[in-house]
Parts: sequence; C-alpha cells; structure tokens
Amino acid sequence: MSLWEWGQAFLALLFPERCPFCDAISVGGGPCEVCASHDLWESCVRELPEPGNVLCASPFRYGGEVREAILRFKFRGRRDYAPWFGGAIARELLHRDLFHNAVLTPVPISAERMRERGYNQSLLLARAAARVLGIPYVDLLEKVSENQTQHLLNLEERRKNVRHVYRVKNGKAIQKEIIVLDDIVTTGYTLAECVETIQEAGLRVRCCAALASAEDHDREAGQEDEKRGKL
Repeated sequence: MSLWEWGQAFLALLFPERCPFCDAISVGGGPCEVCASHDLWESCVRELPEPGNVLCASPFRYGGEVREAILRFKFRGRRDYAPWFGGAIARELLHRDLFHNAVLTPVPISAERMRERGYNQSLLLARAAARVLGIPYVDLLEKVSENQTQHLLNLEERRKNVRHVYRVKNGKAIQKEIIVLDDIVTTGYTLAECVETIQEAGLRVRCCAALASAEDHDREAGQEDEKRGKL
C-alpha cells in the first residue's frame, strides 16, 4: 500500500463517511442500509414557469429525511454530502438521457451569502455530478445584485424579485447545450431566470436539474425554511 493510500485509510478511520439521511457511519458515503430500505428516491420532472419554459429533473422530493439532509448540507457545513448528492443528480440525468454533449453550470449565490456560508452548495453539486457523468463543468453565471428574501413575497412578487439579478460572465467559448443545476426547486422562478439570462447571451439551455423538487404540497415546508433563514 502506498503512503497516500495509508494516509487515506487513516483519515477514513478518523472521519468515516456517513449516511446523508441519518448521519450513521456508512461505507461509501451513501445511504446506510436502514435509509436505503426506505426507498427515498422519488424521481420528478416538471416544467419551469416562464420565461424559462424548460424541464427540470430531480431525483428526490423535498420533505422528510431528504429535507433534513439538504438542510445539513446547505447550512451546517456538511460538504461531505456533495459527492453522493451530485451522484444522485447524475443518475437522474443519466436515466433520462439528458446529459450527452452538454455542460453543467450551477445557480450562483451572492457574495454576501458566500461570506456567510463559505461555499455555494449548488456549485459543489454541479462539480460532483459533472465528474460522475464525465462532462464539463463551467462556472457560467454570477449574481450581480441582491434581491429581497423570497419568503416575504407572493408568487407574482417572487417572479419579479429574481429578474435581472444574474449575468453570464464567461460563456463565449461554450458550444454545447447547458444544464443549469440548483439544490432545490420550489416555485421555479430562480432557475427560470437563470435560463433566460443564458439564452439572452446567445447560448442554448437543454434543461435544469435540482437535488429535490418541492411540489405544491411540499412548498409550505420549503417556505418555512426560508423564514428560518435557511434557504
């Protein structure tokens, strides 16, 4: 065994990989046997609202153990969940044959949010998914202005609230279609705005992807998380 392999084995003993859903020690970093038996996969495809009008694919529904796992990943520093979560998104895109001749790009967060959190969870997911699929990853968009907190707004106000807050920063050399990736899709207005921003730059969007989709009956939980300062 090489020195590097010994080092990795030692780190694994000190910091074993854990199940993203219950935090129990788990070989390979995926769900433990108990959580795997719960069959948490709930594949979903939905159409984004205008101006996006593209499909968004997700491997999970936002609720229960999935919701709690995403909150730990997003707000409690559990970046170690990113490889498995990104792999779950990759599996969804692979299952639906949406990844060929495409590149992945994440929804950006503001500089203020980056300072608070220390990382962009959507960027970590995009990198991990791209690695599994063997396709390029590009940091294409940036957020150029702050907007109001979405939970204070109704649906129409939410749509207007995300208008013109993103821009393409380095898309000139991209010839392939783009898959825009986020952690959670609720109303879909954020992803739709990203799609339109990319299209206005003359680039092509194939679809969007998210780790979890909040359907109508799950959006109340997602909005409550926003009120608690989590989303």
